[in-house]
Amino acid sequence: MDAPTIWKFLHIVAMFLAVSIFVGQGMLSGAVARSGDAVALQRVLSAEDRFAPAGGAAFVLGVVFGFAAAITGDFDLTQTWLLIGYALAAFILVNGVTYHRMHAEKLKAAAEAGDGDRARALASAPSATLMNVIDGIAWLAVIYVMVAKPFS
Repeated sequence: MDAPTIWKFLHIVAMFLAVSIFVGQGMLSGAVARSGDAVALQRVLSAEDRFAPAGGAAFVLGVVFGFAAAITGDFDLTQTWLLIGYALAAFILVNGVTYHRMHAEKLKAAAEAGDGDRARALASAPSATLMNVIDGIAWLAVIYVMVAKPFS
C-alpha cells in the first residue's frame, strides 16, 4: 500500500470518528434535553465531557492526515475543491467551539440546577434547530467536496 493511500485511510478514519462523536453527542444530548429529564441530561453531558477531547483530537488529526494525503498524493493544495473543504472544516471548527460549546454549557447549567424545563426550552429553541441544520449541511457538504472533488 502506498503512502497516499495510508494517509487517506487515516484521514477518513479520523474524520469519521470526529463526526460520530460530535454529531452523535449533539443528537443524544438534544434528545435527552427535550425530554426534560435533568438527571439524565447531567449523565449524558458528563459522558460528553469525557468524549469531546477525543472528538477534537480526531478532527485535528483528520485535518493533518488529509494534508499528508494531499501532499504525498501530489495534489495541488490550492485546488478549488480543497479550498472549499478548508473553508467548510474551518466553519465546522469555529461553529463547534463557539455555538455548540456555549449551548452545551447552557444545557449543563440547566441540568445541574435540576431545571428540565429550561433544558427542554434550550434544546427546542428555533436557534438550536437552525444551528443543527446548518451544521449538518456543513458536514454533508465537506463530505461531498472530499468525495466528488467539484471544480477540479
